Amino acid sequence: MDNFGERLKQARTRLGMSQEEFGAVGGVKKVAQSNYETGKRFPDSQYLARLAEAGVDIQFVVSGFRLDIVSKPSDLPASESAPIDVAQLVRIAERLDATAKEAGKRLPLKTLVEIAADVYNYFQQEEGVQDDEKLNRTLKLVVNR
Repeated sequence: MDNFGERLKQARTRLGMSQEEFGAVGGVKKVAQSNYETGKRFPDSQYLARLAEAGVDIQFVVSGFRLDIVSKPSDLPASESAPIDVAQLVRIAERLDATAKEAGKRLPLKTLVEIAADVYNYFQQEEGVQDDEKLNRTLKLVVNR
């Protein structure tokens, strides 16, 4: 499985959903879902966030790599390394997408995810995103570099 569309289709079929049903979860119509699965178009961060909220492994769909993910860091024993906080990562990706659009730019999906992951990792070194204004300034710097 080497492309986004194939992995997206695999996620949909794993859930036993039609394109219409899966598209509805992501907030799009069947034709858009079909276009995503065939690689004719790529979804925005809101679509991916909706799928993540529904339990789809977005990390795998986007990159082809699976990570152990839990909903909240407190779900892990203290002895284990910190997992990805999906809600936080999605929040950063959504803000990044919005910041890019405000700047008149459209980031390719792969770039958006890579940058969001870098920003996420940066903020995790500082105990997560505590300051919304700092996140906004950071994203503006990244988008306008």
